[in-house]
Amino acid sequence: MSRLTPTKFILTVTFLISFSAVATPVKNFLNPEPSSQGSKKNPPEARAKSKIEDSPKSAKTFENSIPNVSNLPARVAYDAGKENPDGSGHGKGIPVLCYHHLVDNGNPMGGYNLDPSLLEEQFKYLKKLGYQTVSLDQFYSYIKGESGADFPKRPILLTFDDGSLTHKTVLVSLLKKYGFRASIFIYPSTISNPKFKFYMRWPDLKEALDSGVLDLGSHTLYHPKLPAMKRAEIRKQLRESKAILEAKTGHKVKDLAYPFGLFDVRVIEEAKEAGYRMAFTVNPGKNVPSTDPYTVHRSLIPWGQSQARFNSILSASPPGKIKLGIADGSWVKPGQTFSVNVEGLDPATIQMKIRGKNAIRSKKSATEYVVGIPDFKTKVSYPPLVITGKTSDGRRTETQFLFVNRQAFTREPD
Repeated sequence: MSRLTPTKFILTVTFLISFSAVATPVKNFLNPEPSSQGSKKNPPEARAKSKIEDSPKSAKTFENSIPNVSNLPARVAYDAGKENPDGSGHGKGIPVLCYHHLVDNGNPMGGYNLDPSLLEEQFKYLKKLGYQTVSLDQFYSYIKGESGADFPKRPILLTFDDGSLTHKTVLVSLLKKYGFRASIFIYPSTISNPKFKFYMRWPDLKEALDSGVLDLGSHTLYHPKLPAMKRAEIRKQLRESKAILEAKTGHKVKDLAYPFGLFDVRVIEEAKEAGYRMAFTVNPGKNVPSTDPYTVHRSLIPWGQSQARFNSILSASPPGKIKLGIADGSWVKPGQTFSVNVEGLDPATIQMKIRGKNAIRSKKSATEYVVGIPDFKTKVSYPPLVITGKTSDGRRTETQFLFVNRQAFTREPD
């Protein structure tokens, strides 16, 4: 069985947003079936198929697909002794990890499932390297620059999306075993829905939350691509999911995870109006006190995550000071240019790419660049801007931002 090289795998995860992988509910997680997308007979919450935008068609496409991840092994042994816990960037900034299902079933489900034994390997690894998990409240205080003297020296935030039954049956016990806590982001259309037996019921969710090791956040009503919706629909998704979760669980919902990590300026505005204090993307990168609370960086942890890739997420340096000339989440079009200011990185190492293409058009000064949106040969709805480089002491950094391509839509944002 072939395996991804580290370079190919990094590219796969880095550009995941541009593939728009769909993490819709799994009717039968243990026995997934191919199905067609976009059936008018089924509401969005009942569609059981994913389409990898711009990727080759395959004879057997399962939901929740991440390109090529299914070639990785389910179980990977981690050896913390190979890492230097005092170096390699560990403890600088806060990594946020994004997980989904936790089933030992011999099927990667396209990458959005993690074998419980691998999750435990990662927990052991984090513990050995001195990481301490933080709550959503602690994380918010940190990015607002208000964390106290007792804040962990090596913090990490663990998040689990969608509401899989395994969050109660597997995750809670592992968190207690290692003295960790995590946050779960739920979309209520699957909870207690008989069509989706591998998701929690309301009593399951309440029991999981009552364990004391989980925080609760919203993942909208039924996990749509928010930027593709009208503003009124976005508002409904954000407000009603929050209200339902609070009413059903008795827990206050303060934070949001964007479905597929997709957002635009309207989505951010509506999230603020709905009363959310933070919103999480799946744009890789470390989080620091200056991180925008509505575009929090988060790294996907897929099936068979290698130790090298897992460690690269943890040990990457926080980004230098980066300022975009347009808002993160802006609607753009090919040929459009804007400024990007980057401080704190070695200019000789800085790269800026959109869909793998060099996006730097010119350099105006030692820190200011002009970046351009390239032409796309295939349909690209959500092009990411990936900025990489090295700090003055040689540490690697990678930060991603997201745009919406006007050419991929028949209407303008309202």
